Amino acid sequence: MNLPLISARWISDFDKQLHRRSHILLYGDIHDPLVWRGNYLSIQDFLSSYFQELDFNLILRYDSIDGFTFAEPQMQQEFQRISQEQLRHRHGAAPDLQPPNPNPAPNGNPAIAPPRGNPGAVLQQRGNAQLNRRIPPEEAFGQLRSVLCQTETAIAAVIDLGDMLTADPDRYATEERNALILLQRCTLEAATIQAGTLRGYRNTVIILASDLKRVPVWFYNNNPYVNLVQATYPNKAERKYFALRFGANFYEGDRLNARSANPNQASELEQVAEEFADLTDGFKTMDLEALRLTSIQNRLPLNQRDAMRLVDFYKFGQRDEPFEQLSREKVSRAAETLSQEVIGQPRAIQAVTDMLTTAKVGISLSQVRGRNSKPKGVFFFVGPTGVGKTELAKSLSRLIFGDEEAFARFDMSEYKEEHAAEKLAGSPPGFVGYEEGGQLTNRVLANPYSILLFDEIEKAHPKVLDKFLQVLEDGRLTDGKGQTAYFNQTVIIFTSNIGASDLTDPQTGALIRPGIMNQVQHGGTSQYTYDQVNQHFREEVSWYFSSRIGRAELLNRLGDNIVVFDLLRSQFVTQIGQKFLGQLQASSQEKYRLFLKFDASILTGLTDAMQAGDNLLFGGRRIKTLLETLVERPLNRWIFDNYVNLSEMAGQTLELSLEVDNKLRVQRS
Repeated sequence: MNLPLISARWISDFDKQLHRRSHILLYGDIHDPLVWRGNYLSIQDFLSSYFQELDFNLILRYDSIDGFTFAEPQMQQEFQRISQEQLRHRHGAAPDLQPPNPNPAPNGNPAIAPPRGNPGAVLQQRGNAQLNRRIPPEEAFGQLRSVLCQTETAIAAVIDLGDMLTADPDRYATEERNALILLQRCTLEAATIQAGTLRGYRNTVIILASDLKRVPVWFYNNNPYVNLVQATYPNKAERKYFALRFGANFYEGDRLNARSANPNQASELEQVAEEFADLTDGFKTMDLEALRLTSIQNRLPLNQRDAMRLVDFYKFGQRDEPFEQLSREKVSRAAETLSQEVIGQPRAIQAVTDMLTTAKVGISLSQVRGRNSKPKGVFFFVGPTGVGKTELAKSLSRLIFGDEEAFARFDMSEYKEEHAAEKLAGSPPGFVGYEEGGQLTNRVLANPYSILLFDEIEKAHPKVLDKFLQVLEDGRLTDGKGQTAYFNQTVIIFTSNIGASDLTDPQTGALIRPGIMNQVQHGGTSQYTYDQVNQHFREEVSWYFSSRIGRAELLNRLGDNIVVFDLLRSQFVTQIGQKFLGQLQASSQEKYRLFLKFDASILTGLTDAMQAGDNLLFGGRRIKTLLETLVERPLNRWIFDNYVNLSEMAGQTLELSLEVDNKLRVQRS
């Protein structure tokens, strides 16, 4: 197969700016190997080859650790020659290569600065063998400035670690400022070549910086001779090229057929390369190479059937995903199992079980050639408080993973401020909290298989919500450290009470939007059917995102995944009460092997209490607090008063009932 000789996409922009006679501040993914005309090179090797092909006479590189280095040995001599000529031109006399020094440096050490009385001595001492040793930036840029001003020799100077010239881009010492000013003078004063094949080209400065934020803005802003070029991650064509070129070097990659019997149909290798490119969106070149090594070390082949498994193993460290390992029986019984945990919400449970079925089977409109890049499920649970939104998320975690370890709750009331968005993905380098990373990205990096609950999402600042756009669309989020968290093995659940209570103006107290619960409080739950409740909450969610906070794009991402929870209706109070009493029974048996029996009067008393006042408005939480008041605390007090040694309860049975005044009665049986 004849492969096209592709190049990284940013190189065309680099080439364009250079032909416009600009110096270039090249920032971004500069430490990653790049592809140029089909070959993978370091950024330094690329720049050296690029300028040599253009016939630049002198190509050098400088950083504060290694000093000056040159593309070819003879270029160092040329650099020295030009430096000395510029010194002669500036001072009017040709300096001796080894001039007598009336004030020799202590111990004959040329690294010690000479007296200021000899202004050219520094460059003379730094000449010859000293060029490739450590030279302070201020001194190096002063020397570079002198050689860039001449018009006969075409010079390309690469300044490496340009983002490390200052400790802080906003506050720096005098020597750092002077070095930056000299480097800026280099860009402003570099001469245009007057003769030869490069006539019209400028002596060029290329500054490399992995982090543009660490380069002072004043250095390049409003400088007409400097343009920015971003070295980006490999695009799809580059990632596909990697698979085409190195596919045979993956485990069992030599089995991929590079030829197609049908000229109108892609070969097996081309089809796998296409899928590989889709699966590795956001990968660096080094990630692609690490993926190849992972394939070999773990005997995971690169083919049409296993490409997704290889990439997911590289990202998550597991060969099999829990969603696909769900048994058919567990998925079939999911609705029944969840209905025992979350009572009175059949439509919400149906939405969740539909997601489980889709995750198990794996066919999706959101697929990228055999793999869904988006989260396994996205839900927006909205409804009154205390009706089971959080409990359904926890129950889903127990169903899929067997426990709640995979469940993570984020209280969005902690993200009220605009700057709180950094909590999710972490602060950028140089800012407070950078070392800690992001709360959300850290969680997913550590536990890629998770149920993520964002509780009361309406309490978060609108700019915090913008972070979720990329997660919902691309299934990934990159933190301040450059680490990418992938969400395609998570279930994301937002919960909200939008539309439940009245929305008022915080300044005037004026009513903005009426909530449904005040109306329910006066007329009871029976006046609203579920369809009416569903319509109300959907309208309020749509209004809130479109008009209130101006985030219609987030509403569009949610699509039909808005799940409205019904009001707590009186017929479900008994079932929810039985669930909580069952938990109390389990607790006593586990702790003391004590058995509890509940008389019907307890549930009757609970039902009567829930009908009083506005108790129904507080949902299942109110049922739990009532049972704590009516049963749990009185029972613990009775046991404390009647058993000196609590171990004596083992094997005993207590019968519990409520008297007319709702006082708990306990009897041994």
